Order: sequence, then structure tokens, then C-alpha cells
Amino acid sequence: MRPSSSTFPTVPGVADVPAVRDAPSGRRRRASGGRPPTEIQRALRRSRWRLALEWLRPRWLSLLGAVACFGGAIGVLLWSDFRVEQVTVRRESASSEEAVTRATQLSQVVGRNIFLVSSQLVAQEVVSIPSVRWARVVPRFPNVVEIEIVERTPIATWQAANGAFLVDDQGYVMAELPPGERPAAALLPVRDTSGFELRVGDQVSQRALLAARELVKAMPAAGVRARDVELGPTGLVFTTEAGWRVIFGETEGLNAKLANLAAVAEMAQQRNLKIAVLDLRPKDRPFYQLAP
Repeated sequence: MRPSSSTFPTVPGVADVPAVRDAPSGRRRRASGGRPPTEIQRALRRSRWRLALEWLRPRWLSLLGAVACFGGAIGVLLWSDFRVEQVTVRRESASSEEAVTRATQLSQVVGRNIFLVSSQLVAQEVVSIPSVRWARVVPRFPNVVEIEIVERTPIATWQAANGAFLVDDQGYVMAELPPGERPAAALLPVRDTSGFELRVGDQVSQRALLAARELVKAMPAAGVRARDVELGPTGLVFTTEAGWRVIFGETEGLNAKLANLAAVAEMAQQRNLKIAVLDLRPKDRPFYQLAP
């Protein structure tokens, strides 16, 4: 008899095993992921914690100190005892009350934490005052900020097209002279005939200014005294007490020009000449014009 297709021959000693269907691949992965960790995985996890503890053990004091320092810094920034309550101004020269008041107001540090005050920024603000030449800001703990200033000193009055101004030895226009106010006698009067207008904070020719000041000091030794100074297209021009108009021109070769001035002044005295204009620009042959 032919066996049916649903029966198979039996093998002695082997039990029948029920047929198992193949599960989908996704379900197999989920089943494998749910297995409990093996001894190797547990050992790896324990080794990670052990390494972390070994790294932390020699460093825990440093980490604790860093946290304490951070907390202390926050506390200092919030502590009211370190808020600036006073601004003092030191001066190395005579200063007007306006400059001191503006220096204190521009600093804008009262009420701020002293650790947050930028000395450089405050000094830049103070130097922006036209009469201040140099400034230094020094915080004094716990709540005082000291500002040391050196003010500009005027050496001349500069008469421009729009008024008179005070000028320091750097040629910096530091203040406007109020109308009707007479400048100090020690200031050198300079009349600018170029037609340009000035504003506080502008810069005039420092070279011409200093040359004019030194010439005014040196001219009496040459036999003449300057009454005022003019700066224009022809350069430096001086008006003497005798009424001479002495043209120096540019600031080069001033010693040679002074020697020629002394020679002409001596000749005018000997010959009793009344000179109206003396042009010293030609160094080898200066010329003069007599008064009518």
C-alpha cells in the first residue's frame, strides 16, 4: 500500500517535534531585545561606574572649590556693600567746577557694583570733556571710584571767523571765549585770516602756534617786540610795537630769519628808518618797505 503524502516515516529514538512557523523579522528583533542582560553586560556597566568614581575621587575637592568660588562671585556681585557710593576727582592743575561736575556725571558709576565698573570706558568718557587732557580711573574698595584728571592749559587766544577760542599747546580748541570777555594778558593773541570757522574740539596748526610763541619770545633780542600775531595765506605775520609788519611766512629757517630781522632793525635804528613792511621770506635778500 502506498503511503499518503501527509505521513512521514518515523525515525527510531527521535520524538516528534511540532512544526514552528517562521516569525516575522521585526517580531524576532523585539523578542531578542527583551532578553535579560548577560554577565558580560553587567560587568561592563559596573566598570563604567567604577571609572567615573575613580576619576572623581582625586578631583572632588577642586570641583567643590569651583562651585564655592562661583557662588561667592555671584554673592559679591549682588552684595550691596560693593555698590559705588562716592566718586572723587583728583586734579593736578587748577580746574573749574564745571569740569569736575561733568567728570562726575559722565562717569555714571554711582550705584553700580564696583567690580562691573570699566575703568577704561569711564576714563574715555571723562577725556571727552574738552578741558580735560588726560584721565585715569582707579576703583577703591569697597565702594569708591577715584578719577584723576589733568586739564588742558591755554597758551593762546585764536581769533577765527566766528569768534575767539582758547587753544592749548597741542593746538586743541578747548573752549570758546565769551563775547566781551578780555583774555588773560599771558595768552598769545593769534588772528586767523584764512576765513575758516572753528568749533570746540577742533585742531589748529600746532607747528605754527608753537613757532609763533617762540618767535614772540625771541624777537626782543633782535631789537623788536611783537604786539600780535597773524596766521593767513602768507604764513606767520607779526605786528610790532613800532608798527612794523614783519612777514616770517612758513616755519622753516626761523633762525636765519631772526638774524635778518636783527640786521634790519639795527640798520633802521642807525638810519632812523620808518619801516612799514619787512618780508623775511627771501632768506638771502629780505626786503622792506618804508612808511609814507
